[in-house]
Amino acid sequence: MHAPRNIAIFFTGGTIGMQQSADGAVRPALHLADLLAELPGAAVKNAPLGPEHILPVEWADLPSPHMTPALMFQLAMDVKAMLEREDVAGAVVTHGTDVMEETAFLLDLVVPSPKPIVVTGAMRSHDEAGYDGLRNLAAAIRLCLYPVPPDLGTVVLMADKIYAAREVTKVHSLAVNSFDAPGAGPIGTCVAGGVQLFRTPLPRKALTPQAIETAVDVVSLAPGMDGRFLACARQCGAQGIVVEGFGAGNVPPGVLEEIRAAVAAHIPVVLTSRCIEGGVWPLYGYKGGANELRDLGVILGGSLRAPKARILLMAALGMARGLSGLAKMEAVRAAFQAY
Repeated sequence: MHAPRNIAIFFTGGTIGMQQSADGAVRPALHLADLLAELPGAAVKNAPLGPEHILPVEWADLPSPHMTPALMFQLAMDVKAMLEREDVAGAVVTHGTDVMEETAFLLDLVVPSPKPIVVTGAMRSHDEAGYDGLRNLAAAIRLCLYPVPPDLGTVVLMADKIYAAREVTKVHSLAVNSFDAPGAGPIGTCVAGGVQLFRTPLPRKALTPQAIETAVDVVSLAPGMDGRFLACARQCGAQGIVVEGFGAGNVPPGVLEEIRAAVAAHIPVVLTSRCIEGGVWPLYGYKGGANELRDLGVILGGSLRAPKARILLMAALGMARGLSGLAKMEAVRAAFQAY
């Protein structure tokens, strides 16, 4: 006899559980039990799933900006423990959309389960016309029951599109179809009550830190900037710094001195680009070019944009705990080379 195909649903808050207050502002109002009570049976048709096979976890009720990397990591560990149960087929995580991509990416990094993890939410509040929360939740449940490839990893499902956690980003602040994967596109879609996958993401290199290092800062550069913010990060105890540069990974010459100081102090510095496609390449050898920065010991962030590079740096530093100096720097570099 087959074990029940139970689906765990972790509710963390977000617009999916919010309503408009008397003053017109949108605030938290509903919990997972309220949403499940409204979920029509037809929403999961073709899926042999009843209410008794839903494992609800009222994990938190946090607006997306209230999520911290420490909370994201704890959520990941709780999801990992749930998926280790033989009777659980997959996990859905409902989440606010503002930082959804960071939570999804961390889940993808540190939960190496072959079972699906689907992160979803809503762009419209519960009492707003065209509320998308129930549709997204139902689609996420169906995806967990679909025979997905074991290397699918964590995905984000919004507006019937399925995106790889590594590739997805929020591209519009308010639109229902606010997520995309520039340069890559979705890996699948939800159609006619079912799921159609176009491709699978690149193979994952799972990390298994016991904890992550949260003291990691992001410094976004603009023309003519000097190194004062990099100096502030270093002097205030940052254990890692992500620098968001221009183009293929180039920076104003005024920041070079502080980049050198951070690398000399064995603080990993990761270089990313503010461009939404293309990533960082060691093409330019002029002062402040990515080629020169690589030679200074800066880690090139590849196609990762700054928010996700920060998450990977936190996880890599967590893996490197107990190491110091050049050994720590090389361990972090190896983690990035895998991505």
